Amino acid sequence: MEKQIAVVGHKPFEVPSDSAYLGIQVGNGPDIPSLIRDNTGDNISSKNASYCELTAQYWLWKNSTTDIKGLVHYRRILGSPNAHAVPFESIDTRRDKAVTGEEIESLLKSHDVILPKSHNYVSETALGHYERSHISGEGFSIIREYLVAKYPKYVDNLDIVLNSKQSHLLNILIANSNVFDSYSEWLFDVLGEVESKLDISNYSPVEKRVFGYLSELLIDVWVKTNHLSYAELPMLFLEHQNLPKRYFISGLKKLGIVDPASQERAKLKEQMNG
Repeated sequence: MEKQIAVVGHKPFEVPSDSAYLGIQVGNGPDIPSLIRDNTGDNISSKNASYCELTAQYWLWKNSTTDIKGLVHYRRILGSPNAHAVPFESIDTRRDKAVTGEEIESLLKSHDVILPKSHNYVSETALGHYERSHISGEGFSIIREYLVAKYPKYVDNLDIVLNSKQSHLLNILIANSNVFDSYSEWLFDVLGEVESKLDISNYSPVEKRVFGYLSELLIDVWVKTNHLSYAELPMLFLEHQNLPKRYFISGLKKLGIVDPASQERAKLKEQMNG
């Protein structure tokens, strides 16, 4: 079976060696010779600032004819079923643990979709976390109104997902093309409705990524409503994380010292990144 698992990024990066993976460049930066761009064929590449990696998902949906399609990130990939990160291992070693095309085929024989392991919020709901982490939860109000009008069978599961304490995040998925394409058709229709009604002109650059953020909670709505089975794979981070910085900023957010959706947060991250 032919496969295209898009590894999405905006700067040079290495792609796992398995032939299933395809490096896709998003954004408006200079061409990266080793990658293809999402601005060919039928595309929404110009919307990358607000749709994030979804511009690559749209490109796959509209332009790829492979049997299996998927989306991962240049910094976050799905590992083989028994893979796990080892402290201080090299990024190259970790990248070699990416799920293989053969493993993907095997998993999709018994599951409809492959997702990253779910995130547990512990002390808050998915919607509560979203509203605390972003400037506004208005997008979900628009989504709910649209689902009531056009896709009523999804409404109950939207409410369930938003009030859950678990989510499959990061817009990462792998599926047979009919499943991937069906999800994409629904997703971009819903996000298009939000885009037409949500004024983001005064949002910070970080918060203008809103459609990418909203979509992270929609995959579970779609999976639940369509009664799809899924396999979960471990997430592997292909960069060395600055954990002290991560926990410091998270602590400031929880204390209300830094508005998580503010320009100040973005500036703080830039300063700490040097």
